Amino acid sequence: MERQLKPFPGAQPTEPEPQPAPTMDSSLPRYQAPSKAKSSHKFKFWLPVVAVILIIVLAGGGYLLVKHHSPSKTPKTTSSVVKPTAVSTNPNSNSQYVSNGQDLNLTFSYPADWTVNPPTNHNPTDQAITVTSPLTSLTSASGSSVTGKIVVSIRPGAATISELAAGNSTAAQNSVQIGFTTPLPSQQQYPYLSFIYLPGGSNPSGQFDEVMVSGLMQFTQNEAVTTADLELLDPIISASFYSCTTQACIGSGEVPLSISISSWQNDNPFIETLNLIQSLQLH
Repeated sequence: MERQLKPFPGAQPTEPEPQPAPTMDSSLPRYQAPSKAKSSHKFKFWLPVVAVILIIVLAGGGYLLVKHHSPSKTPKTTSSVVKPTAVSTNPNSNSQYVSNGQDLNLTFSYPADWTVNPPTNHNPTDQAITVTSPLTSLTSASGSSVTGKIVVSIRPGAATISELAAGNSTAAQNSVQIGFTTPLPSQQQYPYLSFIYLPGGSNPSGQFDEVMVSGLMQFTQNEAVTTADLELLDPIISASFYSCTTQACIGSGEVPLSISISSWQNDNPFIETLNLIQSLQLH
C-alpha cells in the first residue's frame, strides 16, 4: 500500500516566483523584421520605364493620326515649256483687208494699230501691198533691244524680188511649214516659210533679215536663195525687219535688222506678223 506524503506541519504552499524578463544584450545586433524596401525599390525603378514606353506609344499614335488626317501634298509636275502659237488672242483688235485686183485678189486680217497701203478695197491695179507696224521694241540677233518696225509685203507674181538681186542671200535656217488659218479650196494650205540672210556669207548664229512664203520650195541652212528659185511664187509674200534711226523711219532712217529664230518664235511683234501671213485667203 502506497504511503501518501503529508506536508510538514506549519508549512504553507507558496506561489511560484515569477521569472525575471529576459534582457537583451546590447552588444548583439538587434533583430529587425524584414521590410518591403526592396520591392518598393523595384517599383520605383520600373515606374519611369513604363512612363517612357507610354509616351513613345502615345507619340507614335498621335503621329499616325495626324499623318492619316493631314492632306497629302500634291506632287509637283513639270511641263515642257509651251511656245506661243500664231493665233490671235483678241480677234477684235484686228482689221480686215480686201484687195480687189486681178492678181492680188485676196483678203487678210492685220493688227488694228498697223498701217496698210493702198487702202482696203482700193487696189484694182494690183499694186504691191505693204503693211507696216508702228515703231516698237524689237530684239536684235545680238540680244539687244532696238526701236524698229516690221514691214509685210504682198507683191504680184510678176514683181521682181529686188532684195535677192545681188545673188548673195542664203537660208539662215531650214525652211518650216506653216498653215493658212482658213484657206480657200484652191489655196495650198501648208506652204513653206523660209528664213533669208540677205548679206550672205558666213552665218553661224543663223540670224536672218527677212522671212518669205516659198510655196513648195524649201531650203536647208546655208543654201543659196536666188530669184530663180522663187520665180513661180504668186503672190510674193514676205516680211522684213528694220531698226530706226529717225522717228519717221524711212529712207536712210531705216536700217535692215537681223533677228534670231528665238525672237521670231517668242516676241509678240513677230507673232503678230505670222498671224497676218497665216490669215491670208488667196482667191
